[in-house]
Amino acid sequence: MSKKNVRRTNSLGKSGAPSKLEDDLRAAHEKLQVGHTAKAEELLRKAISVHGREPRLMANLVAALQRMGRLEDAERAARASKAANPDHPATANNLATVLKFQGNLEEAASEFRRAVSLDPNSSEALRNLMGLKTYDDPGDPDLAAAEALLDRLPPGDQARIGIYFALGRALDEVNEHERAFTCFERGNRLRRSLMRYHPGELQQLVEESIRLYDAEHAALPAVEGASSDRPVLVCGMPRSGSTLVEQILASHPKAEGVGEVPALAQAVGQVQGTPMERVAAAAGLEGGALADLGKRYVTELRRLAPDAEVVVDKFLTNFLHVGLLRRAVPGARFIHVRRTPMDNGFGIYRTLFTSTIPYAYDVKEIANAYALTHRLCNHWEAVMPESILQIDYEDLVRDLEGSARRIVEFAELAWDDACLSFHETERAVQTASATQVRQPIYGTSVDRWKPYEAQLKPLARAFEANGVPLGQGADR
Repeated sequence: MSKKNVRRTNSLGKSGAPSKLEDDLRAAHEKLQVGHTAKAEELLRKAISVHGREPRLMANLVAALQRMGRLEDAERAARASKAANPDHPATANNLATVLKFQGNLEEAASEFRRAVSLDPNSSEALRNLMGLKTYDDPGDPDLAAAEALLDRLPPGDQARIGIYFALGRALDEVNEHERAFTCFERGNRLRRSLMRYHPGELQQLVEESIRLYDAEHAALPAVEGASSDRPVLVCGMPRSGSTLVEQILASHPKAEGVGEVPALAQAVGQVQGTPMERVAAAAGLEGGALADLGKRYVTELRRLAPDAEVVVDKFLTNFLHVGLLRRAVPGARFIHVRRTPMDNGFGIYRTLFTSTIPYAYDVKEIANAYALTHRLCNHWEAVMPESILQIDYEDLVRDLEGSARRIVEFAELAWDDACLSFHETERAVQTASATQVRQPIYGTSVDRWKPYEAQLKPLARAFEANGVPLGQGADR
């Protein structure tokens, strides 16, 4: 029997039918794709009891546990997979990723490097490894490894995307700016070609929210049976400093951050209809229906942080639901983190996100999303100023204590000096800023875009076309 036929027999049952393992993998993956992570976990654990710790089953289990914020469980599953599959490169990469999110950066780097040694063609492992390092030598062998991998990968291969971003970041750090921007440009172009995004949909959502949640609606009282919880929702654009704000608050002994969990989006998603239809339907909710929506949201937060007086939720698009949540959870507070447009735009453009941010890979779409996000948050501040605080990243850099005190006071917590030592707080961070928040605050991130002024002229023009003044926030 040929090798080709052996492989076919391993993955297919009799008569070429898909095997039970493949069926189980497909069923769990489908649940993960639609956000039913608890059901995916249930299916995966049943499948593992039948098929053993097969690496793909274990990888999906780790992913499900991560998405639910259960990183300690995810680490246990990843270590169990390593024990069962010691020479499997993806298993090493999965363990390293969980360790990175938990702040165990030294062991994470070791596992990423082990994954690369097991499979030198693993673009994901090499990208992750390079993301943990700061480069000061253009001759670093990691840069040569990235260039060599790009040479081996065929044009248009999706695996090139992560290497473009990782190599671009490393070249930026060694001041090879032209080569770095070429990598960012190629990575963004290839990633955007795989995305489905229509900017007009976000614009419609924002305009409809402003129309429905006007000053008259903002004057309505909380509904009977509204939750008394007082979560803090940190929102805004990616790469704006939102993870830093979350980390400052989560460093308070009476607060706990749960990261980017779609708890509110899932609660709102139970309202039937398209996204546009849900905006109108949710705005019309009254009484028990609205109270129940709020309770579903806070119940999920409480499950993730049962002992916290204040739970910090950093799902960035929660800014869309300020008007809705005000009456269902009147104690909820929103913090919109702002950053000057060129720094924010370039920060997005140079980042490959693990979550789906469809506008992040085109400068015109980045500028449009920035303008719309600021427009809606300005509206919330105008009609319900008690519910939203707008905080500037540049102020955090210039005056950390002053800004941190504003944040803590807004959360209705007594001041605690631990909030100034946020980089020492041991907690899981599952965002692109997972390594940065382990460091003290630094000022080099201000005007970070300047070395690329010539290459970023299209971004500057896009901001201007969207009415965003350069060098300042959309409302300043």
